[in-house]
Amino acid sequence: MQKIFIEDSWKSVLAANGMKTFEDFYHNENKTCINRNQKRNVSRIKLNTDAGEKTFYLKRFRNSHFKDTLFTFLNTGKFMSQAGYEWSNMKLLEKNNIGVPNCICYGEDVPFGLERQSFMITLELNKQCFTDFVNQNWASLPQDEKEKIIIALAGTLSKIHKIGIGLTDLYVWHIYISKTEKGDYDFAFIDLNRMKRNCYGQSERMKNLGRLLFSMQENYFDKSLRRLLIETYAEEMKFKDIEALIRRVKRFSKKYKARKKFPPY
Repeated sequence: MQKIFIEDSWKSVLAANGMKTFEDFYHNENKTCINRNQKRNVSRIKLNTDAGEKTFYLKRFRNSHFKDTLFTFLNTGKFMSQAGYEWSNMKLLEKNNIGVPNCICYGEDVPFGLERQSFMITLELNKQCFTDFVNQNWASLPQDEKEKIIIALAGTLSKIHKIGIGLTDLYVWHIYISKTEKGDYDFAFIDLNRMKRNCYGQSERMKNLGRLLFSMQENYFDKSLRRLLIETYAEEMKFKDIEALIRRVKRFSKKYKARKKFPPY
């Protein structure tokens, strides 16, 4: 059975761009693929709106593993498509004032309760990918400004963990950054189909931080900034517990680095 869920404010825009059926969305001919693997791919699409042409992102899933279905069930108590689960994750973070892409619509093809295909469309973020930001700006930023960014990011991560959310794919290239008129820094997060809920264990939180540390290239993020990230994140903990957390995060990050490679930026 094919279903499509569209935010009311975007129905007329999508219809005007000839996007009405599941096939219109999933097999959109104007997409430009920017990332893919065997089970999902992400494309950039341009749509006409009342405010002019805007950029959107189409994420498509296909032939999901049973473990993916089980994962969504364990986190929600429901059988959901991959797109439906990521959509609901974004809505959950949005409800808790955590930055995410603007959700436009999602669809799913689920015959006999088993996902065959699903998709979701989001509006381009009005922020910059963190990897692009550091590549273009880090060398010219004073140290106190870099520290300000790291402190703001650590506070956001602490807020996310306090509401029981685990970001399994927490890497710098999945974080977007912007600066407010007051000079503060805001963040948004993408690629949330493996987000965990009701996740309050210290082990999962440590792994989130370890993966983030793994993705922070040392030529941008020196030892003092990497330590500041964890110290700020754990500022409510006792000193000995902070030191223990730092050691655990470093060990996990080192092991993770031995078997993974991150894209250069």
